[in-house]
Amino acid sequence: MSRVFSPSELGEAINRSRRLVPEALSALCDTITESTGESPDRSRVEYVSRFWLMHLCDQVTIESMENTAVMEGGAEIHGSESTSRGSVASRRSRLLMGFGSRDAPIAVVSPYLKSSLIGEISGAIRLRKLARWMTIPTHSHSVHPRPRSLLAVGRDDASTIRRLVALTAPTELVEEHHEWSGWAKANIQPRLKVLYSANAHQSSLAFRHMAFEQRGIGTKVAIHQHGGGYGIDEVHLGEEHDIAMSDVFYTFGWHREEFGDRVRPLPTAMPQRSRRKPAGGLLLMSLPVTKHGYRLQPFLLPHHIERAVDETVEFADELADSLNLRVRSSDSDAFPIERLRSTSARVVEDAGSERGSVAASRATLVVHNYLGTSWLETLAMNIPTVCFYDPNLYQPREAAQPFVDALARVGIIHYSGREGARFVNSLRGDPSAWWKSAEVQEARGSFVARYANFSDDWLDAWQDEFESLLAG
Repeated sequence: MSRVFSPSELGEAINRSRRLVPEALSALCDTITESTGESPDRSRVEYVSRFWLMHLCDQVTIESMENTAVMEGGAEIHGSESTSRGSVASRRSRLLMGFGSRDAPIAVVSPYLKSSLIGEISGAIRLRKLARWMTIPTHSHSVHPRPRSLLAVGRDDASTIRRLVALTAPTELVEEHHEWSGWAKANIQPRLKVLYSANAHQSSLAFRHMAFEQRGIGTKVAIHQHGGGYGIDEVHLGEEHDIAMSDVFYTFGWHREEFGDRVRPLPTAMPQRSRRKPAGGLLLMSLPVTKHGYRLQPFLLPHHIERAVDETVEFADELADSLNLRVRSSDSDAFPIERLRSTSARVVEDAGSERGSVAASRATLVVHNYLGTSWLETLAMNIPTVCFYDPNLYQPREAAQPFVDALARVGIIHYSGREGARFVNSLRGDPSAWWKSAEVQEARGSFVARYANFSDDWLDAWQDEFESLLAG
């Protein structure tokens, strides 16, 4: 297994990766020019491609730290684009599109709403005069062979970056760049005042071209936090990117003083709960388990993921024999359930198709082996929650540390799998008295208000905020 990097080493690596981004941007502009015969607008290239470039620079840095060979021809940079071509909208999206007025001044694209379909429909109807749900075209994720003149030879970071950009930049970022630019110009919407999303700005190239073009005519781009780590991690790639490309960035409760009112809280919908009878028992919601380097965040680095798996095995081995443990894998990468078969725990794989929040709401206690999105949701939903992780892998930023420390003092956070299991054993299958205690609820409530601001009253907050945006 690869060496685990300390938080300080990761911090240095992140700084190094960010210094590579301008070089990568220049390389991408050159690749577009060489491949299409037409020079691009550098500012547009940066806006629509920065997320992919940041991932690439993170992966170059990861491989350099591990002293392994960098990726060669046809390699994939994970996690930045969708994988289909066309204008395909889900049945849910098509339904929601029907409730808004075409003249509504706000377009909502790919919001982060884990409420029920009825709840989302209610939102679309309530906001129909202000906002309309919108879908956008999707695109391919392929790579064309590039001219050999682009494949710079050298061992320094700059040469590596230029070679990798030429070899791995997706077709839609290079050969189709001007085509997408033209599409955005042809589909500009002069009456649109605000373009809102919580997911499309990372997953959709079409959205980013649209946002770039709309900003040019004065449309405000509003981006909403959609996952864990934002505001808590010492440095977070998604947070940096999302703030940079938005006119206003909405958080789950936290602030960034250096950005003033441009970064501000706005609640999102409380996640959906189950209407079925509680299943009881323990539910472990795991991090994605992958061997691919994704980006410089602890729960996305393969060697750190392996440490989290080891801690999970130790958690299961320390559990009392009387406790059943259901294990729910991440949607993207399954937990190696066979690693738990030799432990003392009675392990059952949760293979249900229901949402994670729905499964969590039926459990007596939910356990997390990383600090991602799911632990924010269960804390906000006031479901008994325990989280364990190795503190050598993860360092909260200074502003978040007191809130994390408070959760650790009351037993919500633990710094090893065995420690977490011993605490769970002490609850003897009934966490209710512990969870309802004043000190636990105070620590939970303080954390949730700042970092997990989900609310049943989100529609009131959205209406007030949208009206304020339009008036500003």
